[in-house]
Amino acid sequence: MKSRILSAVAVSLLLVLTLFSVGIPANAQTDKPVVGFVTGAGGLGDMSFNDNAYGGLRRAQQELGFSLNVLEADATGTAPADKVEALVEQCDILVLLGAQHTHHAREYAPKHPDKKFIFYEEKVAGIPNLASIMFRQQDGSFLAGALAGRVSRTRKIAFLGGTYVAPVAAFAQGFLEGVKEVAPDVTVDIHYITPPGDFSGFSNPDRAYAMAEEMFANGVDIIFAVAGLSGNGVIEAARRTEGRYVIGVDSDQDDMAAGKVLTSMVKRLDVATYLQVYRAVTGNFKPGVTDFGLADNAVTLTDMRHTRNIITEPVIEEVNALRLKIISGEIVVTDLRP
Repeated sequence: MKSRILSAVAVSLLLVLTLFSVGIPANAQTDKPVVGFVTGAGGLGDMSFNDNAYGGLRRAQQELGFSLNVLEADATGTAPADKVEALVEQCDILVLLGAQHTHHAREYAPKHPDKKFIFYEEKVAGIPNLASIMFRQQDGSFLAGALAGRVSRTRKIAFLGGTYVAPVAAFAQGFLEGVKEVAPDVTVDIHYITPPGDFSGFSNPDRAYAMAEEMFANGVDIIFAVAGLSGNGVIEAARRTEGRYVIGVDSDQDDMAAGKVLTSMVKRLDVATYLQVYRAVTGNFKPGVTDFGLADNAVTLTDMRHTRNIITEPVIEEVNALRLKIISGEIVVTDLRP
């Protein structure tokens, strides 16, 4: 699985220049620096968070021809400080994926003002050579929750996160609020695979499968899995269980169990990574916090192509109406991100 990169990511990258106003000069030149990439928990091959970001990075590499060094998180879900420090020494640009690497971003960017740092999932402001990339996942999760609330037949839904960390908690909160917006009678159980501080919860699909199997047996019919590689275990449990469904995350995971993945709450890490690395390599680096959301299609549900038999057109129209209300500010989803 480690060598597999989502084909959906490659296809979706063709849309990159239509999603954001990128401001990249057509004739930009580069001296081909070295780019380092530190993955999040689970590493490459998760068919979700890491593969999505890596797809954007690879497209930038193919267009610009820079060297790329990859450091995968270890079994704990984090990258050891000594290995990160060694990678920083080797690279001109460093991409750090995942909130567990906040301390690396805060430590190494000020120590190396001549290098560019791109960091995801938590706000790190005030460092002139660091770009902090955020996504309003709570807004997309609200829509996923509204969809689940309308579709659930057992009136019991669950959220399964890798571990409690602010970006994942934002997913959970948005999902809960979306369910309650349309179906206040539906029960929403929130679970995490590992306790706070243990990022191995994002790389344990067997444990996630067992937890999902138990939830399904207890009457839950839809699980929103925000757990990286572990989410694949939830998808497999849904595939094997009659009348049970899952909502995918980060990448378009609808094809992984066609008809059992209601939709996926996609975060365009591919687009953000491509854009930020391209800018850094071509001399257009923009430090500070950038927040991507529904308005620029950086957070979105999939088209539910395999589940239209159970998701009716009125439900889709309602979800689209809720999307517009969030964009306009008529609905404000709680933001738990620091």
